[in-house]
Amino acid sequence: MIEIDGSFGEGGGQILRTSLSLAALTGKSVHVVRIRSRRRKPGLMRQHLACVKAVMEISGGAAEGDELNSQELVFEPGKLRSGNYRFVVGSAGSAVLIAQTVLPCLLCAEGKSTVVIEGGTHAANAPIAEFFERVYLPCLRRMGAEISCTLDRVGFYPAGGGAMTLEISPLKCWRHLELMDTGTLRKARLVALSHGIDPKIGEDELLFCRAELKDDVPFTSESRMVDSSGPGNVMFAELEFEHITELFSVCGDFDISRREVGMRVARMVRCYRALRVPVWRFLADQLLLPMALGAGGRFLTASPSRHTETNLAVIGKFLDVEIKLENRGRGQYCIEVKK
Repeated sequence: MIEIDGSFGEGGGQILRTSLSLAALTGKSVHVVRIRSRRRKPGLMRQHLACVKAVMEISGGAAEGDELNSQELVFEPGKLRSGNYRFVVGSAGSAVLIAQTVLPCLLCAEGKSTVVIEGGTHAANAPIAEFFERVYLPCLRRMGAEISCTLDRVGFYPAGGGAMTLEISPLKCWRHLELMDTGTLRKARLVALSHGIDPKIGEDELLFCRAELKDDVPFTSESRMVDSSGPGNVMFAELEFEHITELFSVCGDFDISRREVGMRVARMVRCYRALRVPVWRFLADQLLLPMALGAGGRFLTASPSRHTETNLAVIGKFLDVEIKLENRGRGQYCIEVKK
């Protein structure tokens, strides 16, 4: 049984999610202790418990400690099974993080699968649905995956109630992934999505963001009202390059001004553009697991985040794979997964 200390590194839910995916894929049982011990509310929240239940169902596995607030979990996987699945968080917990947990498992199952996930699709501290669809999934497709994603309904925090549907085919052959430059910029846009709030909030976020960016990039702007179960707002900047798309988002909240939302998005864009790397920190730690499972590869990114370092350590517990970090100076790092 693999022993995982959930307080290691960034000490959050990613340790649990990566451990669940790799346990199901390798057939190795895992014992996770001190789950999310560095968070204000430690232990399994609804979205983490939904991840456990989802991987249990897909793998025909069994678990002990799979209850709310539990800080210890034993998971014993069975055999991966394709099929039609529906997973409900029951809160505004991230549907996207559940999707990223089950995707590697279903790519390695025998048949096609359809997965409906209900929960938060646009929440803080997690990838939003547009990031998942337009940034993460295209990278997996370059690795050989056949996946489609439909955003059925937007779910803002705190009401949740969003839904997304995935269609997943079994992966026939993994391909090497290389992302060492962005290529030519093709399109750039700023988008504010809102429901149940003053439309001027989204419009102002866009104005503040554009003012902070100082027209460095010819962005188009769009403020749009969407259907959702409750009020909410998110603003994001999307940059579509020849070789990669990157996206930077900030979710509005009661304690964040519209000016701060716009400026935070702008600052992330400016940092990314100044560093001249194709892969930003958020995507970097999410690519490690599929690359380690597949044919490897390499990408140029920013200095590794604690999430990236933690994910590397968890992957090393399950897989015999060499992952190299090379400091190329000026804030640029090359991460290479050798297979």
